[in-house]
Amino acid sequence: MKFKIALKDLNQALQKVSSALPKKSPLPVLEHFYFILEGDLLKIIATDQKIIIMHQLVIEPGEDGKILVPGKKILDIIRALEDSEELTFSADHDTFNISIKTIYGKYSMKGLDPNEYLDLPELFQSEKPDITKLLDDLGEEARKEAALISMRDITWASDRTYFCSSKDDFKVAMTGVYFQFLGDKLNLVSTDGYRLSKATILSDGHNVFPNNLGIIIPADTVELLRKADNDALISFIKNEDEITHIRFDIGNSVIISRRIAETFPKYENVIPTDNPYKLKLNKKEIISALRRVSLFASSFQKMVKFQISSESMVLTTEDPDQGTQAQETVPCEFNNENFEIAFNYEFFIEAVQNMETEDNNNSVFIEMSGANKPAIIRPTEGDERLLMLLMPMRLN
Repeated sequence: MKFKIALKDLNQALQKVSSALPKKSPLPVLEHFYFILEGDLLKIIATDQKIIIMHQLVIEPGEDGKILVPGKKILDIIRALEDSEELTFSADHDTFNISIKTIYGKYSMKGLDPNEYLDLPELFQSEKPDITKLLDDLGEEARKEAALISMRDITWASDRTYFCSSKDDFKVAMTGVYFQFLGDKLNLVSTDGYRLSKATILSDGHNVFPNNLGIIIPADTVELLRKADNDALISFIKNEDEITHIRFDIGNSVIISRRIAETFPKYENVIPTDNPYKLKLNKKEIISALRRVSLFASSFQKMVKFQISSESMVLTTEDPDQGTQAQETVPCEFNNENFEIAFNYEFFIEAVQNMETEDNNNSVFIEMSGANKPAIIRPTEGDERLLMLLMPMRLN
């Protein structure tokens, strides 16, 4: 195996794939990148057994071959060679010795036999869907097996949902993001039991979705989708008619993720529809105030009380163990008087930060029905594309 490649191109490819490279694995083979060169196509693959990522580059044809390349070592080398423009990579198929040559010198390291790598049928036996059939007006059958989401929409929705997933392995269904395909729209929903985020992508001339299909995708995979640099073409890998994996074709990259084979909670039932109390806040002001006040809050409880009147809101917190307390007043617009509620300040800040604001006042809107009932946060009043639900904390 031998080829020449621009250092910049190789570095970009490795960075795209390295997210699936485990730092430490009981299977040392997984700590390696899998290089495959066939003609002018170089494929670089990594997997941690939960996610598979492959990136493909078109390069000048060299000598075909396959080799397993030590992950951390090649990343360190590329980082150290940042001033080089090009390198020559070669590997001996008998000894698995790897040689890298640049303008500075020649470097060698030991690779592994590619036959030792895991069998990856989900990658090598699946195919990229035909996008023309998907977009065809008569492509109803194709739309049962695949979906197309614009880069702008998949990055936006992923960014606003992945962080709300549960870190509790006993709540398996909640450790992912629910992709609810409804034909005319796609809902991405995540929850950890204390908060919930729902982002909706509408079907249009570009976005195409299946109808009545729900899939839970691990949060780690959805976090990767935040960095998508092209439209996402999604297909479903089945075993005996059961979806086991999801394939994302994004530009020259392929991401394959296992499906979480659980039933997602009936989230619609926990979203209150009758919320008579309406609160409008300046996004920048409330985040700044909460960050200051939270310095005096209990690091265990993380509770801040909101005492709301028609034109102002008092934030109070304390930590009896440390003997600290704080109080600040921020302006607001509220359609009632003397309402009190408490929230986990970290959850509240994170929710407000993820609200897209369209008005010049940089505002967010909060709907409530009681001090012990869920609050709904939206970027604009009545917004249906994005909402975050936040459970209040019990007042003393």
